[in-house]
Amino acid sequence: MGYILHSLDGSRWFDFFSELNMSLATIATPVMVIRFVWRFFSPPVGWPSYISTRKKQLVTFIHEIFYLTIFIVLISGFLMLEKGYHLFWLIPVPQPLSSPEVNQFFFKVHRISCMALGVLLVIHITAVANYLRQGKKEILNKMR
Repeated sequence: MGYILHSLDGSRWFDFFSELNMSLATIATPVMVIRFVWRFFSPPVGWPSYISTRKKQLVTFIHEIFYLTIFIVLISGFLMLEKGYHLFWLIPVPQPLSSPEVNQFFFKVHRISCMALGVLLVIHITAVANYLRQGKKEILNKMR
């Protein structure tokens, strides 16, 4: 959404999509926290037998990086704000930090983490598509 916003800068749509982006991120943040915590309390789903221990460790590590990147995107997105916004145009949310230098730092962190998240998402979709192409649909049971 942020990259689309750059192309809308100065248009009448910029404010609408900017508020929407920030509102959705505000909702996504607690949902991601709940999802992350839920993983530790829900019973684990077994791995298919054809996945080696080494591959299980690699996949687990990559998923942890995925979660970390999502949290960095969400947190840096709030900390980069140069002004407050209205949650779904209703509830005012103030700017968390008012230092332009700090906001600019988190803007850079946000851009880099968004790019990293995009790469991780492409890798994730490619891996799932590869398993499905091979007829290994039981791997989808791990995706809960």
